[in-house]
Amino acid sequence: MTDDFQAAQKRAQQMVRKLGIVDAYPFDHHFAQTPMGVMHYVDEGAGDPVLMLHGNPTWSFLYRDFIAALSDAHRVIAPDHIGFGLSDKPQNEASYTIDAHIRNLEALVTNLDLRNVTLVMQDWGGPIGLGMAARHPDRIKDIVVMNTFGFYPPAAGMDPDNLKLPVPLRVMRKPGIGDFIVRRLGFFERIVMKLATADSARLKSVHHAYKAVFEGRQDRAGVMAFPRLIPTRTADASAQILINETGPFLDNFSGRARIFWGMKDPLFPVAALDAWEARLPNAEVTRLPMAKHYLQEDAPDVIIPQLRTFLEG
Repeated sequence: MTDDFQAAQKRAQQMVRKLGIVDAYPFDHHFAQTPMGVMHYVDEGAGDPVLMLHGNPTWSFLYRDFIAALSDAHRVIAPDHIGFGLSDKPQNEASYTIDAHIRNLEALVTNLDLRNVTLVMQDWGGPIGLGMAARHPDRIKDIVVMNTFGFYPPAAGMDPDNLKLPVPLRVMRKPGIGDFIVRRLGFFERIVMKLATADSARLKSVHHAYKAVFEGRQDRAGVMAFPRLIPTRTADASAQILINETGPFLDNFSGRARIFWGMKDPLFPVAALDAWEARLPNAEVTRLPMAKHYLQEDAPDVIIPQLRTFLEG
């Protein structure tokens, strides 16, 4: 293990102890070098890899129940995107782009030489995971979609050059006020997660693991970047990746697909699910009537057995 990895190992162990989540998150810590820094990931079990990708402002802790339940029969890999969880957190917001996140994930996948991958994607895990898949289609076997986006526009009827976002996202994108509430006050993990999780009691019991993993303003550059990277015009760099890379990948994808969707999501409209069903007409869909955006917290007991059935084919 390199000196950088040893230092990261020590920091990760200290953080997990500090958060008091050793029992809930009892996994070994692994690390990979990426273009933006050292990436932390969980790697449990054996077999064809199931690559679980989180979004904003979460980390691999979001999949803790999935890892524990599925790693008895599968190799489950859950990375923390750079800027999140136990990975390095560069402080310059401008360094965070969708292409950069995709390149970081590419580094992990190629370093581990992952093949026959089942991609499990939620929130920003969708464009990042599909971006990697578009560049390495021979490595991808199946895909699982959970309240995410992967093409542009994300739903029928949306104006691709004037896409309207929910009010909280519009506020966070504003210079000045967005920086203050997101980077200084931790608005996304403290407030938005509460609004976008239906099981408030479950979230309350673990909310500190999402909040305290960011130790200050300097750690939240990646959290701040994501709302501003949401494309609202065709010319946006993020939109170009969705139009030219991830969308065509989905159009040509011949593997199996599975969709789980929280129907009370305040951030993603139900029309986005309709668009996914049109894009993946052969996918089986599970609608979770009471779940919101963070459906891994809202409905793990429903999703995990159905996901196991899908993985076992």
